[in-house]
Amino acid sequence: MIDIAVSEAKKRANKKWESMNCKRMNIVLSNEEAEKIADYCKEKNISKNGFFREAAKEKMEREK
Repeated sequence: MIDIAVSEAKKRANKKWESMNCKRMNIVLSNEEAEKIADYCKEKNISKNGFFREAAKEKMEREK
């Protein structure tokens, strides 16, 4: 994996795009739940964000 530094201008552009196109949501979990999810994500090599997005999509699809 190549580690390429991101310019300050690119960071600003990314932040601006994110603020216009994305919303952040917080979730509160017990320490035990959070650790289980973190361990699962690490084992499966997926991000926690991706895990929650996929889980939410799957639940909404099941409940249509």
